[in-house]
Amino acid sequence: MLQPGEFEISAFTKKPKTQEAEEGSSVVFEAETEKADAKVRWQCNSKDIASGNNYLILAEGNKHSLTIQTVTKEDASVYAVIAGGSKVKFELKVISKPGGGHFDAESALLRSLLFHFHLFVVFTKHKGEQALTGLFTEKPQSGEVTVGENITFVAKVNAESLLKKPTIRWFKGKWMDLATKCGKHLQLKETYDRSSKVYTFEMQISAAKANFAGGYRCEVSSKDKFDSCNFELTVHGESSFRRMFISSVQVHSEPDVDVWSILSKAPPSAFEKIAFQYGITDLRGMLKRLKKMKKDEKKSEAFLKKLDPAYQVSKGQKMKLAVEVADENVEVKWLKNGQEIQKSGRYIFESVGNMRYLTINHCSLSDDAAYTCVVGEEKCTTELFVKEPPVMIVKNLDDQMVMKGERVELECEVSEEGANVKWEKDGVELTRDESFKYRFKKDGCKHVLIINEATKEDCGHYKVKTNGGESVAELLVQEKELEVYQSIADLTVKAKDQAVFKCEVSDENVRGTWYKNGVEVKPDPRINISHIGRIHKLTIDEVKPEDEGDYTFVPDGYAFNLSAKLNFIEVKIDFVPRQDPPKIHLDCVGRTAESTIVVVAGNKLRLDVPITGDPAPTVIWTKREKVNRQCHQPKMQWVRSDQMSLTNGDGRVRVETTTGHCIFTIEGAERQDEGIYSVVVRNPAGEDTADINVKVVDVPDPPQAPKILSVGEDSCVVQWEPPQFDGGQPITGYVVERKKLKSYRWMRLNFEPFPETTYEAKRMIEGVPYEMRVYAVNSIGMSRHSPASQPFVPVAPTSEPIGLCVEDISDSSISLKWRAPERIGAAELQGYGIEYRREGTDEWIPASQGLTERTSATIRDLNTGDKLQFRVRAFNMAGPSAPATLAQPVTIREIMQRPKIWLPRALRQTIIKKVGDVVNIVIPFQVLWTSVLSYLKHNFQFTSKLWMETLVQSNPTHPSPPFSKALLVILVKEWYTVHDHYRRTHCVVSDLIMGNEYIFRVFSTNLVGLSPEPCTTKDSVYIQKTGILYKAPNYKEHDFSEPPKFTHPLVNRSVIAGYSTTLSCAVRGIPKPKVTWYKNKMDISNEAKYRMLSKQGVLTLEIRKPCPFDGGVYTCKAVNDCGEDVVECKLEVRSPEGLLVSCL
Repeated sequence: MLQPGEFEISAFTKKPKTQEAEEGSSVVFEAETEKADAKVRWQCNSKDIASGNNYLILAEGNKHSLTIQTVTKEDASVYAVIAGGSKVKFELKVISKPGGGHFDAESALLRSLLFHFHLFVVFTKHKGEQALTGLFTEKPQSGEVTVGENITFVAKVNAESLLKKPTIRWFKGKWMDLATKCGKHLQLKETYDRSSKVYTFEMQISAAKANFAGGYRCEVSSKDKFDSCNFELTVHGESSFRRMFISSVQVHSEPDVDVWSILSKAPPSAFEKIAFQYGITDLRGMLKRLKKMKKDEKKSEAFLKKLDPAYQVSKGQKMKLAVEVADENVEVKWLKNGQEIQKSGRYIFESVGNMRYLTINHCSLSDDAAYTCVVGEEKCTTELFVKEPPVMIVKNLDDQMVMKGERVELECEVSEEGANVKWEKDGVELTRDESFKYRFKKDGCKHVLIINEATKEDCGHYKVKTNGGESVAELLVQEKELEVYQSIADLTVKAKDQAVFKCEVSDENVRGTWYKNGVEVKPDPRINISHIGRIHKLTIDEVKPEDEGDYTFVPDGYAFNLSAKLNFIEVKIDFVPRQDPPKIHLDCVGRTAESTIVVVAGNKLRLDVPITGDPAPTVIWTKREKVNRQCHQPKMQWVRSDQMSLTNGDGRVRVETTTGHCIFTIEGAERQDEGIYSVVVRNPAGEDTADINVKVVDVPDPPQAPKILSVGEDSCVVQWEPPQFDGGQPITGYVVERKKLKSYRWMRLNFEPFPETTYEAKRMIEGVPYEMRVYAVNSIGMSRHSPASQPFVPVAPTSEPIGLCVEDISDSSISLKWRAPERIGAAELQGYGIEYRREGTDEWIPASQGLTERTSATIRDLNTGDKLQFRVRAFNMAGPSAPATLAQPVTIREIMQRPKIWLPRALRQTIIKKVGDVVNIVIPFQVLWTSVLSYLKHNFQFTSKLWMETLVQSNPTHPSPPFSKALLVILVKEWYTVHDHYRRTHCVVSDLIMGNEYIFRVFSTNLVGLSPEPCTTKDSVYIQKTGILYKAPNYKEHDFSEPPKFTHPLVNRSVIAGYSTTLSCAVRGIPKPKVTWYKNKMDISNEAKYRMLSKQGVLTLEIRKPCPFDGGVYTCKAVNDCGEDVVECKLEVRSPEGLLVSCL
């Protein structure tokens, strides 16, 4: 929303203006756009017009023109030109041909002035508001009426494009709302035509009076659209406008009228009337000049202090208006826009002595009005402007990746309800167009941009703006790929059994066709083809030998297919004599007794083996794990000798024996069910055996948590380990997802499985933390996601350090200095690394351990004479920057300089001293550490009778300061004099620093000088730090442990087969209890069909697509060191009526 004092940028550089034309002439309106390729539309009364008949529309580059030929009275109307989101309105006024007299010309001139003045009023009132969209299809026109007669003003609004009924308001002048004035002389009506969807609003004035004359305004609004129209009512009579005009023409002809004097003495409400009377065309400019003129105000008798001309307050704040009256007992009235204000919770009236206060609590936009304080016949007026606070974005937009054709909703939340926001895509503002591609939804503080069907052209960066901030999100639209969640599997059935081919794809709207050996399968009473959601089924009842073959499912519109084979087992029954040895009849591919059956985990495994023998043989089923081709180890055994079924403890395994068949069934096959199953039939006449190899395939295990190998400015390289178990099928690829650390939305980075275990993710925002996770994909489906990676932040290395140079050099060390890099980036600088290499080699050697935070360093222990090249790199989270290298290698050798003596001016003349006086001569000099220093007198060296003292500074480039003590023994930066001329053999040393270690030495001295060798202490002295030793009190630790207790039990449930269900309960206990789930007292923790979840004590067991055999008693057991607790419930799984469920 535009702030007060701002204007919306127009698409026009030159706008058409209102013109007057005579009947029969031609008129041309011209406009120029900012862009040469802008599309421009011309309208008349809000309806588009085109070239032809009486109109001629031309466009050349950015210049556009509308020509109206042979103007008639009917062409007098309101026109508009539209380019993009900008709309400019203008009028064509048609006047009669010359001959109508001087009065008509003056009338036209004054009407033109009236029109321009009302444009100025509307402009100043709506200054700062955003551009408004025209709603009127017919506007009320100015009219004339005689005193006592009736007149009706009509306004029409087309509601076809509006979401709700428009609201209309009628005003007289600037503020008077006519809705409160309805009565004998004024009636407001409205009607609605359902066929044309047009609202008609009427304002009827009955028995007009002279004071009804003046300017009127009609405003219509609907949600975020607004339009207004101004019109005039002229009442003929004693105070008619026409008589006023005639008098105004006569007054205007007088040359000695001082208009400035009249305006300065007139109230603001009379400015318009004076402008008409004296033919003022630049009223706005005169008002500005008048405002600057000093005006002598007449002192008020009722007010000692009036209201200020204007006040400003922020929305939601409190405003207090104060006046000071002359009589402290007088009563005052407060008016708002001419209406008296009644005392309420928001409006508080106070009277303190001569002061009168009006307090407005919680100011809103409706309080933006003119306020008047009335005392008797006098009054003072002020304007209150309510300023809206900036609208902040509380919740930012999230990046989204969608498939082509899907619905997109970009949602943000602002700090204020009903605030206006602006949406942009790649810097271009989004508006409601005729195709309704973009929809804007506003729900309280939430604003939503809706794209119904996303296309590739919708990719880009979307921005939402308020007057207090903005938020950006990226939208990626991918081509829709069809994923296969479950492929069809090979089937082996016998005569008169049912065969069901089933597959599941990602799009439930995709249809397909079934083929058998390349020929389309048509449904008949025995063959049924169904499509429910994402599942496609082909069901064949009472299978016959001719049904054997290759079956294929082809999705419509996609270039791939799913194939499987139907194997028919022919049961041959021959007459056998009594005491016939048992025989296993397996009619398989290749006619071998050993075959491999593949079953998907979670589906039913059914082994139906035809057998013969008399008497009825005993059937023994044995499962063996594969060790090698020659050795098998028996694991489990099931025996059945009668024609009944045998079920194991958990109810999953059933063995049935019928006449001529032995059936082995496992409900919900699991990974541990894989192996070699041997069936042995035995009777007194002999035995027979056969091996069946069963392979259970499943989705792979989730990969290990991915690791971030490296990061860049907007990218990272992620790596992961393959899953430990591939589900029995080779891994076809991986799917990678990422999300912002503080977000809950995961974005998929690839839709096609990625075959490698290293992936480079791009298009990330620098400085924002992210997480990554990976899915593994095989031909069965997609695994669960891996654990999320450690959070990381995409950052770029810094730029190289600048200004690397040599500061100092010696025989074994070198000092370098440099400046910080120009660009640091989003991550903070960790330090600098210094390396060197010898000339002629490529190996860079670190100069120091770790990194240094300073921008200078001294490298020691170098070999004298080595020619070395040095470089410095800056390090941050992203790694090292580009190196800053010296321009040429540096030779490690001290630079030799000649000694220098700076002889003071005072020593350049003869010094005279008395015999016995001490002579102290201070001579500054500059030498190297290896220089020899000696004092000479007449070219002879001083004897030992004289004391010579030399103070050497650490920086040899500066002369030594004067020294005034009598005796000083110094080792550079090491030895310090404690006492001088001390005569005792013991002393106390004070002012030592705690935490330091000291060594002391003592010189003896006489008149000759110091002893050659000092006496040094054998041991060092460590100055202990003194402090208070805190001893923490002992508290007995509270025992918070408690045994597990279920606060919410399991509830018995009855569900429909095929629909996933959950069982939930809640438990508490300290320490955290270990939870185990049981079905019919069998542990189901490791079964793939079930998924156990635990979050803050809430335990959930998810059962995927249960079948009737999943019914039973489910138990949840919680155990910790303090005890255990158990809850259980009963689950009933009902089959849908009329639907035969087969998990093959």
